[in-house]
Amino acid sequence: MANLSFIDKQLIEDVLGMGGGYVLDFSNRTFDEFMTEVIGESIYTKYPYMSKANLLRKFIADYPDAYVGKMIVLAIKYMRSRNLVTPTNEAKVNELLSFGQSKLGRTPKTKNSEHPTPNPSVNIQIDYQELVTDLLKLDAINDTQKRGYEFEKYLNKLFGVFGLDPHASYRTDTDQIDGSFILNGNTILLEAKYRAAQLSKNDLILFENKVSRKSQFARGLFVSLSDFDENVVNYFKDRSSRIIALSVPEIYMMCSQEQDLRDVLTRKFRYLDEYGIIYRHINMLF
Repeated sequence: MANLSFIDKQLIEDVLGMGGGYVLDFSNRTFDEFMTEVIGESIYTKYPYMSKANLLRKFIADYPDAYVGKMIVLAIKYMRSRNLVTPTNEAKVNELLSFGQSKLGRTPKTKNSEHPTPNPSVNIQIDYQELVTDLLKLDAINDTQKRGYEFEKYLNKLFGVFGLDPHASYRTDTDQIDGSFILNGNTILLEAKYRAAQLSKNDLILFENKVSRKSQFARGLFVSLSDFDENVVNYFKDRSSRIIALSVPEIYMMCSQEQDLRDVLTRKFRYLDEYGIIYRHINMLF
């Protein structure tokens, strides 16, 4: 059960417009998709025969702080995507966002910290040299299929080191997904290609289509051994894409400079949101 005061609950009710049994402008279908992104299952199956507002109240009563924080952060992201934040409610929206971030264990951004670097967990000691050594071992694997599988395992370890709650690769009825992780409350799907050949735009289009078939809140990270051709990157400009790209050379550079992966990815997604460009080299982000 989340630790919320009456005032905290009232702030959620006010910002999310729960007074009449509704939640924002969600339909039953979109609300179910939204809450599935939060809890990993249909909320209508878990709590049948309730209004959307009562479903959300039941969720808040039953789930711990981290889930409530994730719900708040995703809800405000949704509000902004739908232009539901106005001068009238902006102050309360920002107040609720800060509250949601605190429930996720993150310190809200301050005026003097436009691009804050998240601190790794105090229980995690990041060995950047080991990350480099493990990555170098992939080049010694001659079997292409095995090398690709080991690359997925390496990325799963990399995301785990930075506390991103990774999941291993899995298959749906229509897609093979190379893994996923959580970044700033969002689920990020993974596509990993460890091959020297230059990627084509079709490689990225196929992944973009995979992401678009999932929840409207899902985003994607394409990790490639080769760099990304400028013409391919430009093809995706202003397409409302939900994917970003990261190269293996950038991972080496990140480790050599002992940068936080969470900060790198957050900046890449911010660049996507601001400029509509899926790939910005790490050197140009800091």
